[in-house]
Amino acid sequence: MNRVEALEILAKHRGDSPAVTGPSFGGRVLYAIDHRPATIYNMELGYPTAVCLGLALSLPGERIYAVEGDGSMLAGLATLTTVGRFRPENLVILVIDNRAYVTTGSIASATSTGTDLVAIAKGSGIAEAHQAEDPVELDRVMARAASGKGPFFIVASIAQEDMRAVGKSAAMPFDIVESSIRFRRTLEDRGLVPPIWAV
Repeated sequence: MNRVEALEILAKHRGDSPAVTGPSFGGRVLYAIDHRPATIYNMELGYPTAVCLGLALSLPGERIYAVEGDGSMLAGLATLTTVGRFRPENLVILVIDNRAYVTTGSIASATSTGTDLVAIAKGSGIAEAHQAEDPVELDRVMARAASGKGPFFIVASIAQEDMRAVGKSAAMPFDIVESSIRFRRTLEDRGLVPPIWAV
């Protein structure tokens, strides 16, 4: 399974639900596959799951998706204990695990040497923690996560990547600030959050 296949499966099941992606080119790939305005792209390392936890708790009627890389998830492991504590049923965490920090030169991450993110999630109290090694399994688990009782923690193991190839994906025509404003305005338009008025 490669990154594009994994993110196509996410897009298939996510629909218009709010989502936050981690740093690196993964957000650019998702943008190219299926851009939705209720998306914050390229959130800082370690924060997508934390932000989505807050969204899930404040918007219990919405399915919320955090899209992490293994490096970002490793940087934010403590958040999993809070997810396991509050257990928002509408939260889905998808970790795209290539076992490396590709954007910094393919430096190996801890998942390449035995760190088991699924075991950590289960140990934090997240019962619906799953590993998907191929597109069929990922599609099955994501289908359950789209409507089932969560929180869901899903690690999609993907093939190693070459920065020279993946780095060719086109840059997005906006930065995280504009992405965040668009995200907020989209939630306002749906009546999910009150409008913010400039003073």
